[in-house]
Amino acid sequence: MFVRKDTKTLSLRSFITVTISFTVTIILLCTILFYYVQTASILTDTYKRSVTAQLNQFNQQITEQISSIDSIIPLYLSNHLIQNALEASDSNIENTFNIEKQMTYIYYSTSLASKNYTSAIYIIGKNNTVFHINTSASSEPSDYHCQELLKQIDKKEPHLICTVLPQDDAQLFFIRNLFDSNTGIYMGTMIINVNKERWISYCAKKMEPSWFFCLYNSSVNILSDPDMEQQYKELQRLTDSQQTNNSFLELYLVNDDYFVATQSLQEINLVSAVAASRTILLNDLNTTLKSYLFLLAAVILIALAGAVIISHTITRPIEKMIYHIDKIADGQQTTLPPMKMYREFDVWASSFNQMLKQLDVYYNDNFQKQLSLKNAEIRALRTQMNPHFLFNVLNTIAWKAQISENEDIYQMVISLGELLKANTLSKEQDYIKLEQEISYVKFYIYLQQMRFEDKISCDFRIPEEFMQKKIPSFCIQPLVENAIVHGLEPKTGKGKLIIQILKTEEGYMEISIIDNGVGFQRIPDIQSIQASEQDTHTHVGLRNLDKRLELLYGKDSCLKIDSIPNIYTMISFCIPFIEEE
Repeated sequence: MFVRKDTKTLSLRSFITVTISFTVTIILLCTILFYYVQTASILTDTYKRSVTAQLNQFNQQITEQISSIDSIIPLYLSNHLIQNALEASDSNIENTFNIEKQMTYIYYSTSLASKNYTSAIYIIGKNNTVFHINTSASSEPSDYHCQELLKQIDKKEPHLICTVLPQDDAQLFFIRNLFDSNTGIYMGTMIINVNKERWISYCAKKMEPSWFFCLYNSSVNILSDPDMEQQYKELQRLTDSQQTNNSFLELYLVNDDYFVATQSLQEINLVSAVAASRTILLNDLNTTLKSYLFLLAAVILIALAGAVIISHTITRPIEKMIYHIDKIADGQQTTLPPMKMYREFDVWASSFNQMLKQLDVYYNDNFQKQLSLKNAEIRALRTQMNPHFLFNVLNTIAWKAQISENEDIYQMVISLGELLKANTLSKEQDYIKLEQEISYVKFYIYLQQMRFEDKISCDFRIPEEFMQKKIPSFCIQPLVENAIVHGLEPKTGKGKLIIQILKTEEGYMEISIIDNGVGFQRIPDIQSIQASEQDTHTHVGLRNLDKRLELLYGKDSCLKIDSIPNIYTMISFCIPFIEEE
């Protein structure tokens, strides 16, 4: 089915398709937005519960490890050798060796040995006697640690103490004062040295790896990830003023938003905290949305298919009508058939057929008037002189001039005759050889040279291989005539005319007429040239030639004018090469 298309306007089918698709897409996007907001809210609540659960699990693990550390202290006190050493006022080297051997035996009999986060264990008597064992490969300066730690603690404190030394931030110390079970008298101090990094890693090994955990107070800070130190400092600063007993917060730490849950551990005077990046929540949300986006894409495709079907159903009678209108335009039928699919189109078809009948009546009347006018023109043409009669007369004049041995008149008459013949033939032929066109130009230039004697000279710059190419008839002579009449004739002194034909880089034939006449003060708009009483031929000839070139080859082949007054003027155009058939 042939359908006339207009690329400048939107078709009705396209409009309906776009409208339905746009409406469905907007509805679906609003649905996505609502779904996104609701899902984000649900995931936020889920994360809140998850972070709180992770905090409780982390605290439980911390409590269990502290209990494990605290539970070995009674084992050491129950050993008679160690208990006697604590009650004694002094200790010899042999006794010290035996005691430390017993300490090692007790340590490896407990669960702490398998957890591998303990660095050393110290027992300090009330007379400052120090017994210690190293539970890791690194040796610890026991005297230094003990003396510094004893300065910090209150020997009357009965509870487990958790502290650090400022000079050794990598180590964590759990300290408990030892008292006689019968008298309650202070017997000494037991210190368990723990590596902070290994201890926190052990406590957080079952937790979410992308989250970070920390324990802190005014002097202690234990981080699960050392790279999160800046976030930890910001967290500590922001939670100092907050209630830290089972609180859930949304905080901006450094460059990201975090969900944070905190809780106080009263038994060791520390605050535990768990922080999860909000970015992870958004990533999870985007992952959740992927399946919905696939569904959305499927719905949009279905909507597009439905839009195409609906628009096709609506516009099919219009296409049918356009098809029959084209048939009427081509003369293959005279009326539109009934359009019974929709009542409106049936009424439209009836009105259109009525209009065709009225147009037919008007056309017949107008045709009769035009026919009468044509007959009148034919009768007027019959009264005009036959061109062949003019050719015969010119030939007779030329023959007389030759007999009289007046060669100039003979050549001028012959040239004039050839020009008249060329003008007659140009109305019958669309294309002629370049060689033939140049011969007409030479006849015209000869006549002008004879008129102005030696005032005008002409130079032809045309490759010989171009001579057999076809060009539109009478496309160079009007330009030459315009150059002579408007450029060289008003010029004072001698003038020169150049007819140049070149092959452009794009493979076109460029024809240029160049003269050194008076030129143009302002380059004219060729299409706006109108005939006047002073000039009824040459400039109008330019306009007609320009229009003919545009119709034949397009706007790129229209005439181009370049001029500097009294120096040069060039009129040129480009046409494709046409081989002789």
